Amino acid sequence: MLILSNEEIARLLTMQDVMAALEPMYRDAVESRALLSPRFDNMMPTALEGAYYAFKHMGGGWPAQGIQALRINSDICTHPVIAGKPRRVKQPMADGRWVGLVLLFSTETGKLLAMFPDGVMQRLRVGAASGLGLKHLARENVSTLALIGTGWQAGAQLMAARAVRNFREVRVYSPQQKSREAFVARNKNVRAVDTVEACVEGADVILSATSSMVRVIDPKWLKPGMHVGSIKSQEIDGEVLDRCDRIFVHNRQQAKQYNNVMPGTPNVKEEHEQGWWREPARSYPDLGELLAERAPGRERADEITCFANNVGTGLQFAAAGALALRKAREQGVGRELPDDWFTEDVHP
Repeated sequence: MLILSNEEIARLLTMQDVMAALEPMYRDAVESRALLSPRFDNMMPTALEGAYYAFKHMGGGWPAQGIQALRINSDICTHPVIAGKPRRVKQPMADGRWVGLVLLFSTETGKLLAMFPDGVMQRLRVGAASGLGLKHLARENVSTLALIGTGWQAGAQLMAARAVRNFREVRVYSPQQKSREAFVARNKNVRAVDTVEACVEGADVILSATSSMVRVIDPKWLKPGMHVGSIKSQEIDGEVLDRCDRIFVHNRQQAKQYNNVMPGTPNVKEEHEQGWWREPARSYPDLGELLAERAPGRERADEITCFANNVGTGLQFAAAGALALRKAREQGVGRELPDDWFTEDVHP
């Protein structure tokens, strides 16, 4: 059984690699040649005041690669208000660190093949999904990108957007000046602006990548020919969707995660129980249907298109994980642990 680190995953996979790995997986999922294990969240009170404990699991099996993936997170979540907007923030309570793991199993033998933290892979798979949406929905001649958000996921959105289109100008906005400056320092040819209005003015593409639990994209910003994308359901709302001509969600099979909430858990209802995604998300085609050409992409230059990442799919970890495992074995990367540590001689 192979153990890989976040640093090794980052060396093994590029954004282009992950996009190329995900695209056939989405097509297979539409054709029922891959199986989704839905996302499920257990949420309950915890000792930290105003916080709650969340245990998330999701996965998927892709027989074409012989892989079943399981992604799990054990989180302490809080809802701080930043610049007037509530955010969902995972606190590093495990000795200053976070807990997230991906496990890859063989569909041929049942063995546990690999285990690695989910951080880098999570970033890559979210960015790759948005990149595929942009690739098939945005105009070919887009030139200006407006990016709302400057965190971990925003960097992946930038990588994915640049992988599929040539942007002459990239503007970024965050309500925190230090965050904007740090993002520009990490990413070349990006200009930070002081207001969100300056960020989106005249943009061909608007992408949001925030931890906000309320809308961050204003429907009045949407103009003919634009493409918009979000990494969370809460970053957009029904008014935004009403302005769009062509909408794709990430996952129509599961409109939102399934929740198992213990009574008395603080701050959960406002995040998980209300919003456009509850049932209407199922009425829109999803990314797999776009890639499989079961639903048409952009048909006119003046259409406003939208890719809304309503909920993630664990199948992404099966596809990208299979690629990471193959490359790790080819390059001799990672640490092997005895298989008998993860098997048993007692019939379960």
